[in-house]
Amino acid sequence: MQIDPLNGNFGKVVRDVDIPTIDDEKLRKILTTLYANRFLVIKTNGLVKSEYRDFARRIGEPIQLSRDADFPEIAHIANSETSTLKSRLGAAHWHTDQSFKRTVSSVTMLYSVHAPATGGETKFCDMAAAYDALPDATKSEIDELVIEHRHGISVSAPKGDHKPIPPPGWNPEYTAFHPLVRQHPETRQKTLYAVTGTAQGIQGMSKGEATILLNSLTSHVLQPRFTTSYRHQVHDIVMWDNPTVMHSATPIDQATNSSDSRLLWRISLRGSPSVLRVEQQADVRAA
Repeated sequence: MQIDPLNGNFGKVVRDVDIPTIDDEKLRKILTTLYANRFLVIKTNGLVKSEYRDFARRIGEPIQLSRDADFPEIAHIANSETSTLKSRLGAAHWHTDQSFKRTVSSVTMLYSVHAPATGGETKFCDMAAAYDALPDATKSEIDELVIEHRHGISVSAPKGDHKPIPPPGWNPEYTAFHPLVRQHPETRQKTLYAVTGTAQGIQGMSKGEATILLNSLTSHVLQPRFTTSYRHQVHDIVMWDNPTVMHSATPIDQATNSSDSRLLWRISLRGSPSVLRVEQQADVRAA
């Protein structure tokens, strides 16, 4: 297994690994690399849905994303003739997966079945590095704050972000509460969490004051030094660490032929990887 830096501010690429037969030692190496580098690209020789799902299950508990009787864990992200402008722009905003729910996502994975020759990148923001770069006085000010999260356009949404698509039957008034500064569940590293996407307010603060602070933090984290992007290639698995990463799709045109079509299989996970036992978790935190 070979691991190299990606072009950009952060991220790694993993080569020469057979995903269907990967052993626990290599999987632990992939996870520790993910936690240290925020997102990974794993080059594969091609996977069927069952192989992709089984790999994901070793990293966490899949969240149901579709009504597919055989693979409810896998959502299709496409720009085919059946897609609409709304669906193609629904993820084109900075956000953290599942931040509008009480139980948040740990890892998100995208497997590329078809990839356009140009465009369709996913953008990433390193929230842990952004937290580390804050002045100590700001850290002290925000470390104990709790954000109110609701699905919809955030009060701190950057210009150009598109309106997200709610899950079927979702109650738009449902509010989840998460610390503005979280500790990573595996490494215990401090990180900013979901300052935009679903952030609608801060407990104990007026809406005006909260909006000012959240907009300031959003401007901080989206500085070029904390962001990067990746253009998907066929048979890639792109996976990222939701506790320390915000991400955004980029708008993509509707497909006209095979050269500009896109199909991604998306899996979102929650919980801790079973392969990381107590002793391995201690090693991760010490790394």
